[in-house]
Amino acid sequence: MLCLQNFLPYKISRLDNDLSAGLQRTYSLRFGLNVSQWRMLAAAAQLEPTSVTELTDYSGMDKVTVSRAVRELVDRELLARILNENDRRRATITLTEAGRSLYEQIAPEATAYEQELLSVLDGKELAALHGFLDRLLDQAAVLRQSRSRVFPVQPAAPAKPARKSRRSA
Repeated sequence: MLCLQNFLPYKISRLDNDLSAGLQRTYSLRFGLNVSQWRMLAAAAQLEPTSVTELTDYSGMDKVTVSRAVRELVDRELLARILNENDRRRATITLTEAGRSLYEQIAPEATAYEQELLSVLDGKELAALHGFLDRLLDQAAVLRQSRSRVFPVQPAAPAKPARKSRRSA
């Protein structure tokens, strides 16, 4: 029987949920951003000029979530979307001055939160953790690729209509 408390994907998911909830309070209450928006702002700061495709690949988030977050940040004038003159489907994403200013306010707080979390590890443990996580991320990507070939995503079968109860007839 699977023991959920010892199942690594469960532990990582719990850690992600707890960390995101703690950071969400800062992003949301003080700066009006959700976690996806903050991740796109931070990724754009590192990659700019960039594109939605690059942001999706870099963040590991799904394209719909990335596109929505980018659109919301463009609407708030924190990111700029510059359409390609030759191909209107392509756009370059950059931070606006307001976006850069907001990023520069949040980044130190996010870093402090990370340092507080990691304060329970010594230098060797932290280096080992980063090494383990990098290896697991690489292996997860390999598994995702191999599983997508073996088990291609298929649309779910349409739901069958509910049977009428004899009592209601």
